[in-house]
Amino acid sequence: MNTYYITTALGFLIAQFLMASISVYDYQKQKDIPYSHAMKAYLKAEIGFFVIAFFGLLTVLFVLPDIIDINIKPLDLQDKESLTWKEKAQAYFRLTVIFVGAFVQYLSFKFRKSGKQAIDKAINGVG
Repeated sequence: MNTYYITTALGFLIAQFLMASISVYDYQKQKDIPYSHAMKAYLKAEIGFFVIAFFGLLTVLFVLPDIIDINIKPLDLQDKESLTWKEKAQAYFRLTVIFVGAFVQYLSFKFRKSGKQAIDKAINGVG
């Protein structure tokens, strides 16, 4: 399996869970609930979003060879003087994947309310 596929999948998932953990941590501090309870409630409420993100990731992996040349490694691009935006994204591929995964989870926490509502319900002993 190509390293771009593994890097994309692993980086995206790490970033998703990193942003979820940070967001839940900040929110639970304001609400006076143990972190483990808040995280469990958040993940339970947002499991559908994580499934959607996973299938979105599979879609990206499917079209990745059409976007970048997966035979070129980031090290191959280091000596090139000027890079196109695609080559820059490929040269800093891990950073790009982490940024995209974190951004997707940030948008989820910021604009979706079900995770926050689940934490609020856990505080009140509902659900």
